[in-house]
Amino acid sequence: MDPLTFDYENLHLRVDRGVFELFNLDSAESTFRIPLHWLGMLVHYRKPDRPGELFFGVVRDPHAALYGTDRLAFRYRYCPAVRVPPGDEPLFRAYFTQVAILADRRVA
Repeated sequence: MDPLTFDYENLHLRVDRGVFELFNLDSAESTFRIPLHWLGMLVHYRKPDRPGELFFGVVRDPHAALYGTDRLAFRYRYCPAVRVPPGDEPLFRAYFTQVAILADRRVA
């Protein structure tokens, strides 16, 4: 099976053989790699009409939602320097719905 990839601005996201990888194309030092069963992802909006913050991390409970994870469910968070407008959130939701299916996990 081919890797499942997604590109957004300076980010390249990739899932291959049960492992999620995030690459910040602006900086080779900004990478994040984790097995799918511990991955949590969230786009958090403080105000509905403003861009949100993008969080990736390690969840405390591997049965937690993979996408839409509550910020309190994270044991560790990584926040790349990307702001996500509300109109772009469905792009992330669609990609992480596919990832959740591969990981036998749910989205919130």
